[in-house]
Amino acid sequence: MRETSKASQRRAKTDTAPGGLQLTHFGAAAWRITDGKTTVYVDPYFSRLRTVKVFGTSFPPPSNDPRHVYRYDEVPVSDTAMIDKHVTDANFILISHSHFNHCMDMPYIAKKTGAIVIGTESTANLARASGVPDRQLIPVRGGDDFDFGAISVKAIPSLHSSLVIPSPYSLWDNCRYYDGREVPRDFKGPPRLEDYVEGGTLAYLIRFAAHRILVLCSMNYIEREMEGLEPTVALIPSSPWRMQVHDYTGRLVRALGKPPLVISTHWDLQSSPYGASQDVQLEQAEVFAREVHKASPKTKVLIPRHFETVYA
Repeated sequence: MRETSKASQRRAKTDTAPGGLQLTHFGAAAWRITDGKTTVYVDPYFSRLRTVKVFGTSFPPPSNDPRHVYRYDEVPVSDTAMIDKHVTDANFILISHSHFNHCMDMPYIAKKTGAIVIGTESTANLARASGVPDRQLIPVRGGDDFDFGAISVKAIPSLHSSLVIPSPYSLWDNCRYYDGREVPRDFKGPPRLEDYVEGGTLAYLIRFAAHRILVLCSMNYIEREMEGLEPTVALIPSSPWRMQVHDYTGRLVRALGKPPLVISTHWDLQSSPYGASQDVQLEQAEVFAREVHKASPKTKVLIPRHFETVYA
């Protein structure tokens, strides 16, 4: 992982002794958070599909990537071998919204582990259509705060990042902060790529004993919902899409009470397979880290690589 300081950006030391809370990053907005007893997955996406378009932006397939290129009218197939390699057990799965790069691998993991799935009604409907039993589903709207004994989970109303569609006019003609479509209750599936609509967006505050972990999974938020949360660890998306939101980093860090630890998430090019170069994306994440330090010089910022674990 990368750790940045006010004076410089440098490779993080990895001499922190394992123990306490462990947060493992799988790329995109995907995380495993565990204290060794209770395991939570957030937006567990491992399949890293190549698609013809992602939110209006075309991604020509690189010549050295032989994987299938999905059209939006195709049914995507999860990379179950990759999932099985990294997921053995889970107690909870938290889904921020129902786009494919956050939600499509959830049904396989839920059925494999028996985990409780928390998400929007659209997320629950996609899960049902993929064979996840109702007893494992907790649909929420935001504002819900659950006590599960070992942990507690607060679902927080949030916003999706801008969806930019190329325009002959200007970038700003195509900012779309709200997508009102939802997955209907009677949806039967199997879901095509185009069926994974946003369906509303949530953030989560997960409490493990003394730890308060805030997880955001898109480059936007509702500022008033962030006030008073005061997380000990904040997972904050740092893709360049954040730059379409006014003072995205500064406002957020200040509203959260200048958390002691910020971890960059959703920074990578998620249509590339694991192991592909992410140098450009890491440079952008370093810019985000400098933004955090400008707003809160004492905050520690980490930029984890794929499969790396942060100990809190």
